[in-house]
Amino acid sequence: MAELVNNIFESTLAPRAVNSFTLMRGVPDYTNLAQFDLYETGYSFLVSLKIPSFLTLLSKKSDDYKTLIDNYRHIIEYDFRGAQGIEDITSETNSLTNGISDLNIITRVTEQGGTNFTMNYFERSGSLITKTHELFLRGIKDPRTQMKRYNGLLQQRFTRNGAASVNGLNDKGYEYEVFHFLLIVTDNTGLNIEKAYILASAQPSMANTSIYNVTRGEISFSEMSIGYNAYPIAGRIVNKKAAAFLDWINDNTCFDEMEFGYNILTQKDLGTPGTTTVVSPMTSNDYTMTSKPTQVDA
Repeated sequence: MAELVNNIFESTLAPRAVNSFTLMRGVPDYTNLAQFDLYETGYSFLVSLKIPSFLTLLSKKSDDYKTLIDNYRHIIEYDFRGAQGIEDITSETNSLTNGISDLNIITRVTEQGGTNFTMNYFERSGSLITKTHELFLRGIKDPRTQMKRYNGLLQQRFTRNGAASVNGLNDKGYEYEVFHFLLIVTDNTGLNIEKAYILASAQPSMANTSIYNVTRGEISFSEMSIGYNAYPIAGRIVNKKAAAFLDWINDNTCFDEMEFGYNILTQKDLGTPGTTTVVSPMTSNDYTMTSKPTQVDA
């Protein structure tokens, strides 16, 4: 039996009741600002729920890969500045007509399926993002031969009887090749959810090797537009899970400068008399993606 759902927007911020205000009809009462509780854009978080299984296995085989992949995952979350790609829910109509006049009536409602989501990041020295995407793309298909070998993890015929190969994989499949992300859009407090999406089965669509084009004398930081092909999932259960992650983010992140432990404040010698160590209860070094208790790694 299907579950009875009383509120499909459960766990999101409920709108303020405004039916007792005159709003913009007649003289606007700008002395009563409670009626102008407007939605402000620009507040969001991204959570890395899962990385491709073959990347996890590669990180276990190589310390260099582990450093690369762990730091990539951290940057994707903590350097996140927003995403583009969410589309409107739309409708299609058919015409009711008597041959002279007609009325278009909705007969189909559509929601986006798989699409490309873009996010902007600054590349780090050492090409952390670009190398990770190159490792991913070369793993799922060698660009010169189009063979799928997961960067050397697949080296023998599949038995498909449950026995794993020496490298931890006894098969190939799309299920080993996808990221899952959680996009949380919040209000201007960062405490309440406006909307949440799981960006499921995401794959980076390119490795931005074009950043290596160079002209002598032209010096700049490399800001890249990263594209992921993904399938967006929204709904009450997604909102509930997002609320749990948002609580964790707020419990483990300082959003008040007066409480923030700048690195310099943790140093014993600040050039003043005495050796007292000033330590804030919140420091920027306390929070890493690996400390989330609900993190999915494989």
